Amino acid sequence: MNFSIYGVNFFNKGAELMLHAVKQQIHQWDRNNTLSAHLKIGSFEKRRQAGINHLAWASWRDRKSYEGSIANFTASLVPKSIRKKYAITLESEIDVILDASGFAFSDQWGSAKAERTAEVCSQWKKQGKKIILLPQAFGPFTSESIKGAMIKIINNVDLIFARDELSYEYLHELAVPLENVKIAPDFTNLVRGVEPEYIEDLTDRPCIIPNNRMMDKTSSAVSNQYLSFLVASIKHLLEQGLEPFILIHEANDFALAKQLQSQVSPTVSLVQEENPLHLKYILGKCHLVISSRFHGLISALSQGTPCLGTGWSHKYQMLFKSYDCLEVLVNFEDSLEENLSKLDLIIHQPTRAKIIESIEHAANHQKELSQKMWVEVKQLIDCKDRQYNLKA
Repeated sequence: MNFSIYGVNFFNKGAELMLHAVKQQIHQWDRNNTLSAHLKIGSFEKRRQAGINHLAWASWRDRKSYEGSIANFTASLVPKSIRKKYAITLESEIDVILDASGFAFSDQWGSAKAERTAEVCSQWKKQGKKIILLPQAFGPFTSESIKGAMIKIINNVDLIFARDELSYEYLHELAVPLENVKIAPDFTNLVRGVEPEYIEDLTDRPCIIPNNRMMDKTSSAVSNQYLSFLVASIKHLLEQGLEPFILIHEANDFALAKQLQSQVSPTVSLVQEENPLHLKYILGKCHLVISSRFHGLISALSQGTPCLGTGWSHKYQMLFKSYDCLEVLVNFEDSLEENLSKLDLIIHQPTRAKIIESIEHAANHQKELSQKMWVEVKQLIDCKDRQYNLKA
């Protein structure tokens, strides 16, 4: 069966980790299953290295331009045996569409993607493809344009998984039937990390993951405090005799990470790892993690690593609630001293041990929910497969 994936990329390591999670799952079902990404998701070499096919379409955004159709038409002239050799898939060969956007449908991002997704979902449905929005955060929706687009999406897709209760509630407020909408956690919690050669250099050290979105997606009251909070946190860790390092989880965070590094003395190391599976392994071996990147937090929490979190949307609060550790989510309305006291909770005993125990218990439950989600996806796909065989 041929799957295509949307909403992923190779510069955000959380998005790339979702790609790996999907690939691992569909190959677990059947090694002959293929996963394809369109030509604007990374380069040919990036897709080849990730072990996915090249979907002969430029982008979902280009369906009204000639770029995508020319790519698909040109590829269709190539014999199937040659296309298979070079891992090229036509759009007409795709059976199942998987959207792994993470967080893309909300007032915070505007209505453009939702409107375009609504259009292509309608087209895909007419073509008989199965369409599944994998677990992601949604909302809020206040503009009429994004409300209309989301209603159209809900009416055309086969399954939607909201990643948390609040996201589900935002969808519920659209006042349309939600029989195809369910709740499931982020599914990268099932992915096993891969050990990098240099792991001993980072084991049992605190990790700080900055996020540029904390500067451009938050109020001035928050963005003005963010960098100074990270600087104070690193200094606090150094005072405790710990050896923190800064980790890049998205390429766009590099400038902010360098700025952070420059404001701390003595200098702390900065790690930039391209392989998201290495990143996940590293975060499972850290003493603690201070992160503003959602998938940095997921990768740590799902392996029992205690975290101090900061965030710029509701998804962070819901994440810490699901891992039973809201007490270590930073609130910038609190004083710096109050937020540093939250950091102390995961540094010192007995609170550190208690928090780790709660996180590990919650992590096991979250993994069970992710496994259940994939069972539901597989049941939907098998149903389509049976219908196809009956027609044949």
